[in-house]
Amino acid sequence: MITEQRRREITAAFDRLLKQDNKKEIEQLILSELRDADAMLGERDLNAGYRIALRNRINTLEAEESERVVGKRRALDYVMWVVTGLLVIGLAAWLFR
Repeated sequence: MITEQRRREITAAFDRLLKQDNKKEIEQLILSELRDADAMLGERDLNAGYRIALRNRINTLEAEESERVVGKRRALDYVMWVVTGLLVIGLAAWLFR
């Protein structure tokens, strides 16, 4: 969990993003901090621009994380299919020689 001071810094960074359109500052924030800041805000300022930008960034990072996991899973599936195929071919060759 982040501190109240850190939450204010994150909120200010998103507020500056809306005013200056400088994404470098928010790109350095990690997903867990953004989630904590969103949770600490609770029901406050749900329709404020910085809060919408905060939630959009959280959604973007979660989607990227999900894509990485799916990609790793897909690669593992391909490897398993190849290994299984080779085992079946090897077993069939051994049985029918």
